[in-house]
Amino acid sequence: MIGRLRGNILEKQPPLVLLEAHGVGYEIYMPMTCFYELPELQHEAVIFTHFVVREDAQLLFWF
Repeated sequence: MIGRLRGNILEKQPPLVLLEAHGVGYEIYMPMTCFYELPELQHEAVIFTHFVVREDAQLLFWF
């Protein structure tokens, strides 16, 4: 389970955010209500996530 990540925001394309943590880029889905409150690109963010495993996908959600 991935419950928390800290890293730099590399890309923001609603509803996805690309966060780099220790050289690994994580694509994270987030609600639009929070999207515009994100720090600028290349700034650090600490996020709490929910990891969903389905038969056809593995998804991270920011909350």
